[in-house]
Amino acid sequence: MRREPLLAALLCLVGAFLVLVAVGREWVLVGVAATGLLPDRELAVEGSDLVPGVRALGLVALAGVVAIPATKRWGRIVVGLVLALVGAGVVAAVVGVAGELFTAAQDSDVVREAGGTMSDSIGSTLWPYACGLGGLTIATAGLFVAARGRRWAALGRRYEAPAAAAAAPPGERDLWEALDRGDDPTAADPEGPGPTPRG
Repeated sequence: MRREPLLAALLCLVGAFLVLVAVGREWVLVGVAATGLLPDRELAVEGSDLVPGVRALGLVALAGVVAIPATKRWGRIVVGLVLALVGAGVVAAVVGVAGELFTAAQDSDVVREAGGTMSDSIGSTLWPYACGLGGLTIATAGLFVAARGRRWAALGRRYEAPAAAAAAPPGERDLWEALDRGDDPTAADPEGPGPTPRG
């Protein structure tokens, strides 16, 4: 049973890593015709230019790696469902742009700022597929957490905030209370016995 939360967190981590790395890589290589003094050139359009919201989804999935062991029962089910939606959102974004990479690249800020006319030369890389695989991995991890996570144990007590019963011992607590009142706990007690006379 202890291996299941580890497997879910690992799947989520791998998926988030794939998404965050892939979205920052070159998805499309576009040829731009010469204009004025600028010769023919090739521009690289990154995934973040084509699917800008996917990076945020990758960060949410990365946060899910911590949320999986930190939550309990129903909270963990909610985390699993959120991760499943995040993964599905990544896959939908990639599939939505994969069929029309040329059009999406033409509308990107990188190509518009470069000016000139796009040539017929265009090439795509494997990074969109890696991003989609990452989204699929995140969705799988989310469904796994939602289906099985309620049975998993939560973090141990050593990771929780200390309870009131675990406060400082009474003697030590009195010292802190004296400091809060502005008293000097190291000064001699005026009502106590006087100093011991020296012989």
